[in-house]
Amino acid sequence: MDACEHGHPSLCRCHLPAALIGQWQVAEVHINSFVSSSENYHWNDGRLRWRIFHFSNQQITDDTSYGNDTDECDAPQASVARMSLQKLMSGSLAHGYGDAPDAQPSPEAYKLPAEPNQQVDVVSIRCQDGLWQSDLGVGDGVKGAWMYLAPGGQLILRWGDETILVLDRLPADAKPQPSFDCAKADSPICRSLHLASFDRSVAWSYKVARDDIKDTDDSPAKFVAEQHAWLHKRDACGADASCLLKTMEQRLDELARYP
Repeated sequence: MDACEHGHPSLCRCHLPAALIGQWQVAEVHINSFVSSSENYHWNDGRLRWRIFHFSNQQITDDTSYGNDTDECDAPQASVARMSLQKLMSGSLAHGYGDAPDAQPSPEAYKLPAEPNQQVDVVSIRCQDGLWQSDLGVGDGVKGAWMYLAPGGQLILRWGDETILVLDRLPADAKPQPSFDCAKADSPICRSLHLASFDRSVAWSYKVARDDIKDTDDSPAKFVAEQHAWLHKRDACGADASCLLKTMEQRLDELARYP
């Protein structure tokens, strides 16, 4: 293992740490729990949950932006620095919440299991065209989409709208796991890891919205009818994978508006 993987203070650039190589899936979406609401995403938001990231020394890709391929990171180079998790978060995430505009984000606020002053090896990525996710970061802290490997093997990734994603590694031979029983359905969703992940996202988002709508003036019956109508629209795609994906992407955006 080279100096980069040990968090060498020189911040040398090198290939991605071997522990990152492969595909990862978002298991949890964390936001600052001390804030009443975020700009765009919410806790375990279905638009981000179950998205898939691919890390290789040639390219980093993800499907968080749906069909948009502008987020591809070509020829990634890693820099690693060791610091406390509190310093990392307070230096790069937005400050302030409630009646405390100067309050610093913390592992506690994001419900990340961590000891006080826990040290982490922070990985930053520079792509062929510049810093990966260069619009992220505030103040003098780490810019871009930083990440670190948690003791349990999960990948913790700083992402857009002040979110933190918790990712699980997927095996190379990972099988699609949609929300329905594939033994009872002949669908392209059952044969595609990508489509199955979006199906799970829609099912999750629908469940969350259905539960939340009970506390509003909206009609639960109308909401259920809309979902049934959408299922008919999705099924009308047949074996057209691009149609299925586009339909699920649109439904995720619709469900994100509830309540």
